[in-house]
Amino acid sequence: MKEFLIVLSFLALPVMTLYSQEIDAKPSDNWKSYIHLESGFMYPSGTVKESIAIRQNISSYFVNQSSDGQIYSETSGFMLSASWEYFNKIYKSGISAGLRYTGFRSEISGFSSNNADFFYLRYSMLNSDTKFTRVKSITEANNFVSIPIELRVIPIQNRYFSLFAKGGAEFSMLNLNQKTHINFQNTDMNIYEDDILNNISSTTNKFYSTLYSSLGIIVGNERKVNYLFEIFLPSFFLTENNFSLVDLDHFQGFKFSLQFPLHN
Repeated sequence: MKEFLIVLSFLALPVMTLYSQEIDAKPSDNWKSYIHLESGFMYPSGTVKESIAIRQNISSYFVNQSSDGQIYSETSGFMLSASWEYFNKIYKSGISAGLRYTGFRSEISGFSSNNADFFYLRYSMLNSDTKFTRVKSITEANNFVSIPIELRVIPIQNRYFSLFAKGGAEFSMLNLNQKTHINFQNTDMNIYEDDILNNISSTTNKFYSTLYSSLGIIVGNERKVNYLFEIFLPSFFLTENNFSLVDLDHFQGFKFSLQFPLHN
């Protein structure tokens, strides 16, 4: 909550200052409102959680290194969002807030040797009795609903083409669905999937937040529907332990959006 208040104050301060300076100069002429409909993709980077006990072979343990076997982890995210922006024409900047859905998919895959398309997962270690199972992949899905708050500045603007920079943060207390699945090398192990997941799973953080920035272009007349494309600069996860398979710390990506003017 403390991080939320600090970032919110940081984003809101420039717009509040601009508003106080322009309050005597016909605010209705200087301010415009827009609705944004957005979709995009995120590509986070991170590492496999140390609590996931993976072995390429029974006698050695390597992660992301050349060996008898190799392990890969990959996470991607898809987002849909809608937001309302209050924009100052004089200072070419605006602040917006909305609602965003982001669906993440993480996968751990690998092989134990050149002719074995599976890795070993340790799921039990009781006294001297250690149990492994052969796994082709482990996948995890997370679906977050968050509130994005963004500050946008348009330093270069003409009638049909503009460039903008954006900074933002998103905050969520809701994960609509979290599900993990194991693709066993031996399908007879499917009946033990829930028990194995209970043994290797860890409690995740339901509160999800990020801090990000982007650069983009706007195409179209400002009085009509505009088309926007933006690329995320290296951006960061503010919260930890949101995923049970991987530890993620930063992400990149891109986003498309439509901007609809609201005539005041």
